[in-house]
Amino acid sequence: MSSSRSIFISYRRSDTNAETGRIYDRLVTEFGREHVFKDVDDIPLGADFYEHLDQAVGQCQVLLVIMGKTWATVTDANGRRRLDDPDDFVRIEVEAALRRQIPVIPVLLEGVSIPTREQLPASLHSLVRRNGTQVGHDPRFHPDMNRLIKGLQGLMQAVAPSGNSGNSGNSGTPSLPPLPTFFFEVVSVDGRGKVTGREQRQATYQPVDLGQGVTLEMVGVPGGRFQMGSPADEGRDYERPQHEVSVGPFWLGKYLVTQAQWRAVSALPRVKADLPTAPSKFSGENKPIELVSWNEAVEFCHRLSRSTGQTYRLPSEAEWEYACRAGTTTPFHFGETITTDLANYRGTGWNLGDITYSGNYGAGPKGEYREKTTEVGSFPANAFGLYDMHGNVWEWCQDHWHDNYAGAPTDGSAWLSANEGANRLLRGGSWSNYPGSCRSAYRGRLARDLRHLVVGFRVVCVFS
Repeated sequence: MSSSRSIFISYRRSDTNAETGRIYDRLVTEFGREHVFKDVDDIPLGADFYEHLDQAVGQCQVLLVIMGKTWATVTDANGRRRLDDPDDFVRIEVEAALRRQIPVIPVLLEGVSIPTREQLPASLHSLVRRNGTQVGHDPRFHPDMNRLIKGLQGLMQAVAPSGNSGNSGNSGTPSLPPLPTFFFEVVSVDGRGKVTGREQRQATYQPVDLGQGVTLEMVGVPGGRFQMGSPADEGRDYERPQHEVSVGPFWLGKYLVTQAQWRAVSALPRVKADLPTAPSKFSGENKPIELVSWNEAVEFCHRLSRSTGQTYRLPSEAEWEYACRAGTTTPFHFGETITTDLANYRGTGWNLGDITYSGNYGAGPKGEYREKTTEVGSFPANAFGLYDMHGNVWEWCQDHWHDNYAGAPTDGSAWLSANEGANRLLRGGSWSNYPGSCRSAYRGRLARDLRHLVVGFRVVCVFS
């Protein structure tokens, strides 16, 4: 197998042999046979197959996991599920890629969904969060493959070796290892909520080891300028005046802080305040933490900062909106409207006193009301690779509440006042809110010492 610009295809012959052969042939046509690796029949006699597979996967730039209907359930001659066997070839291949932080892309054949965490061994749990792609039967096969190939081209270019361009001669400065990247799909919709585009993207991230087998992933958000707030034909007066803001680069949590991450950090030594170990109503390791106050979110950042030696904090309101929009100017980063296929919010109509709230936004459709949080990463990311920026739980920001943007900072910093008792900003909406509250520009507020089962947060790390 070629040691550069290579694609490793992991599959089960009993599950997808014919389909994988067709996918392989199409990839070979595009990338060349020397850059696509499919079979491991050439393991030398007497060789340790675990080491051989680990080394083979280590030479690739991306691993495709072809998933058919029996990928997770197929059993051996003794009736044992193969995926539960540590010596299962497919399990070894995927584990090796995840351990080496090689991009892993689930390729879901028609009618197949990605397995749940409960269906996977613990070593493969992070596979649930990997954005995959569908490859259907004819006539969908070639359009689906075109989308996969386009994504692979961008991904492989992003992780291709840089040669000697960084350091050469006798500069004496060692080159830093490249930061890992991940692959994801960005979805766009029209004003009626119909999907009009699917684009493959990649982004840089930093994995932060929190101990106890828990990792925090921080995504690199590039600096830039944007129009903050709502135009005259959208939103509320407290979202105006719309104004230009310049934001520097920063690292932002790929996901909302999860309950597993909260537990790991809350176990660290106290800095300024005590933290509850398991405050959430909707329990789940990968569900977002909720029922935490602004004060407790800040203490989480203090403990994480002291433990890692890096500066962690809540995002400013400007940073949050800039990150949510990810270059868009529409009410949602998906487009002019939103659907419950794309985010977790109240998609049914409801009454609050004399006010009736619609479960849809604009000309978009009504949807479902899940009545609880969902696991982070369950819905498509935005163009920066950030998940759940609309709905699931509200997110605490640093800023004090102001009734409008008159006099607001334009440098991306938090807008504070002399009143430390002021309400703090909330952004993003939640599982319990109607879709208009989940817009990129919508602003919420809550007292800093209050907890609510619709409120969580994500963290910023100062860029370095």
